[in-house]
Amino acid sequence: MPRKQFIADLEKAKSDASPLPRGILGIQQGEDDGQFDFEYLAAVGDVAVKVTALIPDVSEYPRAHQYMVFCSDDAPRHIASALNHVRGTSRKTVFELLDIISATLDRLSPDHDGDLTMPDSQVDELESDDDDDDDIYDDDHQAFDIRTQNTTIAPTPDGKPKATGRAFRTRIRDDLRATKNASFKIAHLGNLLDGHHAFVTVSVRVSKLGISEEAMQAWHVDPKDYLILIIQYPNGYKTNEELQSYDSPRLAPNLGMRLCASKRYKPTLQEAIKAFTIVQQYDREDLTANELPSAEANVEQHEALRDTFISKPLNSFLQERLVPLLRYRSAGLDWRGAEQWFDEITTKGASSTDAVPDRFYDPEKLPESLPALVKGDHYAALGLTQFSFPLLAMQFALRHFTRCTDFCLVCHRQLDTEIEAIKPYVCDQSLCLYQYMTLGFGPSIEHEIMTQPYVVDLLLSFCYSSAAARKLKDFPIGLAMMIPPVDLDAYYATLPKRQQDVRKAPPTEEENKSPRIIQHYEVGYDADRLELIFFDKPDQCPVRRGSWIVLKRNTVLDLPDLHCRVAAVIYYPTITIDQPIVVGIAASLTTGQPFFTKTTRTVTPATKPKWSPARFQMYDQDFEALNTDEKCLSICKLLDTIPDVKEMQDYLTKNRPCDLRFWVERVSPAALSLLRWVIASNRACIMQVDGDTNAGQERLFGMTDHMQFRFAMGAPDKEQRFISEVRSVSSRLNLNYPTIFAWHGSPLYNWHMIIREGLHYKNIDHGRSYGDGVYHAKEAGTSGGYSGMHTGISPGNWPNSLLHVSSAIALNEIVNAPAEFQSQNPYYVVSQLDWIQTRYLFVKCNPTERSAIAIGAENKPVNAYPQDPGRTPHGLAGAIVIPASAIKSRIFNTQQEGARAPSMKSPAKRLKGSGGFNNPIATDDDDNSSDATDVEDLEILFYEAQLEPEIALPLTINPNAQKPTPTDFVPGALDYTTLPIMPQPAYADSTATKRLMKELTTLSRLQATVPDLGWYIDVPQISNPYQWIIELHSFHLLNPSLPVVSDMAKQNIHSIVLEIQFQSDFPYSPPYVRVIRPRFLSLAQGGGGHIVMGGALCMELLTNSGWSAISSMESVLMQIRLAIASDPPARLEFSGGGSGSGRGRDYGAAEGADGYLRACRAHGWVVPPRWREMAYGIRGPNGASEI
Repeated sequence: MPRKQFIADLEKAKSDASPLPRGILGIQQGEDDGQFDFEYLAAVGDVAVKVTALIPDVSEYPRAHQYMVFCSDDAPRHIASALNHVRGTSRKTVFELLDIISATLDRLSPDHDGDLTMPDSQVDELESDDDDDDDIYDDDHQAFDIRTQNTTIAPTPDGKPKATGRAFRTRIRDDLRATKNASFKIAHLGNLLDGHHAFVTVSVRVSKLGISEEAMQAWHVDPKDYLILIIQYPNGYKTNEELQSYDSPRLAPNLGMRLCASKRYKPTLQEAIKAFTIVQQYDREDLTANELPSAEANVEQHEALRDTFISKPLNSFLQERLVPLLRYRSAGLDWRGAEQWFDEITTKGASSTDAVPDRFYDPEKLPESLPALVKGDHYAALGLTQFSFPLLAMQFALRHFTRCTDFCLVCHRQLDTEIEAIKPYVCDQSLCLYQYMTLGFGPSIEHEIMTQPYVVDLLLSFCYSSAAARKLKDFPIGLAMMIPPVDLDAYYATLPKRQQDVRKAPPTEEENKSPRIIQHYEVGYDADRLELIFFDKPDQCPVRRGSWIVLKRNTVLDLPDLHCRVAAVIYYPTITIDQPIVVGIAASLTTGQPFFTKTTRTVTPATKPKWSPARFQMYDQDFEALNTDEKCLSICKLLDTIPDVKEMQDYLTKNRPCDLRFWVERVSPAALSLLRWVIASNRACIMQVDGDTNAGQERLFGMTDHMQFRFAMGAPDKEQRFISEVRSVSSRLNLNYPTIFAWHGSPLYNWHMIIREGLHYKNIDHGRSYGDGVYHAKEAGTSGGYSGMHTGISPGNWPNSLLHVSSAIALNEIVNAPAEFQSQNPYYVVSQLDWIQTRYLFVKCNPTERSAIAIGAENKPVNAYPQDPGRTPHGLAGAIVIPASAIKSRIFNTQQEGARAPSMKSPAKRLKGSGGFNNPIATDDDDNSSDATDVEDLEILFYEAQLEPEIALPLTINPNAQKPTPTDFVPGALDYTTLPIMPQPAYADSTATKRLMKELTTLSRLQATVPDLGWYIDVPQISNPYQWIIELHSFHLLNPSLPVVSDMAKQNIHSIVLEIQFQSDFPYSPPYVRVIRPRFLSLAQGGGGHIVMGGALCMELLTNSGWSAISSMESVLMQIRLAIASDPPARLEFSGGGSGSGRGRDYGAAEGADGYLRACRAHGWVVPPRWREMAYGIRGPNGASEI
């Protein structure tokens, strides 16, 4: 009941268990029903203001109520004015109202001059229920109340630090630095440090996620795109601990999350606002829709923010479940355990207060092919007491983005299936399929029809063939499809005798459910006027406008059925219909030829009706009530009514909005649902090579008169597993040609399931004379023969197909180890499924003149992939020639020397060494050259140099107070000739050189635009990109009380000189970093700062155990500088003598190498391969060896 709900919310707000918003205290129930009072205290020492909130009609709570908010007569005028202008309070709960009032009054804090910022009637919540159509702010200031930073520091009455206090800002920086150190890019928009409305964005390049190229194409993302998680804090930044303390009503107004993609690592302010702006979707409001372009949209602006293909389901999932899951994570569960325990609570009635069963603590075994970035888990870090919410949110988002095919897109439970797919789908619950289709979580069928019409034609043709042969296993259950009536016996009576004899065995008792009797209505039909008349008029009209019917004409001729929509019933017993769709399902099933006509006649009003006898049946048969055979037949009948792809293209081109659901007179709701199901349930990546809308891909040579499609199946990491197997076998057998190619053919009715389940050998269609496995032929004609085979019943062709497919065969790439196959003569029988990767699908077409399909010319590829001469497969015109661009394993024939696998003649691309990450798809890191971090996003990571006191009373900082001492570092003053550096590396690798030059370019640009970075690199002095000299300086900007600051001042030392040397396989092995000068005390001598005896740095980051190939040198330098300043602090050695400036002896390269090895042995860290050869081949400044 509404009043009961209001009382419960009010009591909960009054209880101590519910933390109140900043400044709110003393909540009491008022004198009137629906009234409550509370006090607002801006700061300790101020006078509390009494505020009253009143709901005139409590019976409307919490869905349609209004609030009246006012304060006492003695309240300050600016507070009374602010409360009079509060907006967005309608339909808000008690908790949400308190948050809004707290945020509104908090904006009135004094600024630098003690003036008050008056409330702006334009400034309020992003989502205003009072003005849904005016959701976009006119400018940035209205969105975020941008002003100078508040310098008044005071704790709130509940004892928590005020949002403008140093502790609050330090926590924000801690959380953002943790996210940055995890190799993500961070950014912020708005007044984040002021505790006002702001956005935090966390982003990562798609190329770093280990996703195959085929998966990127299927997911509509580009390797250079950034995947961006935008976190909105409407009422100021909230920590992980604060968010976990909120219940659902309090959480919604304090947190929002959206997953997007862009070419830039951060969105603009207006783009971020659009991401959270709810839009009206045609005839309804879709709470998951926003103003951003879709994943499939052709974005005109190169850097525009857009949704990803999975944004819609994932946004709601993040919003609803992330924080509850984090509560379970804090109890020691991993992500999988937390998700399973949440499902246990929500579905089986378990209580969140119950003891968590031990089975939920079993650790999840993640696929080895996942990059370290994707497998990262902030909660698994040891020694932490507080955790960064932005980092946890991004890691959770990556878990469900990169592994989207492992989870249901609706309920998000992990799928318990062995089927591997390249596109995500739903579980086997009918409710999930229904929501997947109706909520728009699936792919845009309109986009598919416009961009790849022949792929849509192919999918519909495969489904039709499978249904006609009664081979369908999965059906569109849960979509509430009402279909034309099905009479299976009447259908079989139309088939030739030989086909009636191959009917299936008698149905079981369960399958013998007969559909209810569908009533026939006898009518007169006027084909010219498109009208029906009821001669025997029922009491009520049995149909209504929009109903679909099947009209059968009573003639001696066996005329095809007419499917049509009822256009009007206002003149009942005469009703008007739309132009009928004329189809002949029996003819198409027996002859495979289309039977489709559409006529239009002009009729004058004076024309006398010409009624011909007919009868009709309504579309009111429940699809789910049919048995298997009847479902297959009904699918064929519905597919008969769907227009061909060119006709659908024409409609979408000429009409707006571009949506087939508005073509009501041509496509029935049941047919549209079936069309969406066929396209959405396809879990393979099929890309047109031929056709007028292709992307300019090269054709394979040797398959004349066949339409070609690029074809990939399996999980997103299937390509990675395949290349790993190729690498392993090629190394073991010392192969010159790591892979071979062969053909796989199957009857047309099998392809509908093949593209959903992938290749396997669970079913036996043609025997297994040569053992268990996937059968491959060396000749295309052999596989084509199997594709055209059928078992006594015509496979059937979709009547409206433009392709008219008669056979389909796939070209697969296989590991070149025939001796280890189940059989190699006369067929390749391969039982190792990870040894097979599909590459092409070839379709034999029989187009008509109306089809006018475009098949490319037979030209040999310019850049052909080298094949094993002894095992080259043959097409229809001799040996095939494959374009190299189609084959990912070509890297084995193009790799350079110096890789880690010495036994291979053409070893795979070098990756991270002994750390265990064996991902053959390289994770790129082009951020540094193409998208430098903005200055404001770097500055927020640095802690404040002047520490602000936190006291009980308000304190205004004196503007004349002492400021941090300016730096005494002078760039370019270092004499490089005095440095005992290591010999310049003589090796080089194109990949490493390219990466290092990008790093140098980024660092040079960064230090030219950002002052006081704390490090300096003299780029003109670098003569070899594999050897750098870095100076660290200005540690007083981190903390002026650091011992290293006073030590450097006493010895008149202005910088710490580091030498960094890179190996030829960088970034897959870490850089070697050592201190040259000055000398430091070891840990045993009272020193620290991660600098050990010999000048080496004791950091796991700089070993193979902790290094990540996606780390940038910008982040490495920042972490080294912070490590030197960390506890226990670094201390300089005061013994004199030596080279250089005379203030101490420099570190030699040999002692630095010894110190590095000692540190690795002490901690069990892995030393990079070939590191010793690099580190001990050293000389002094005069060229003499020091070893």
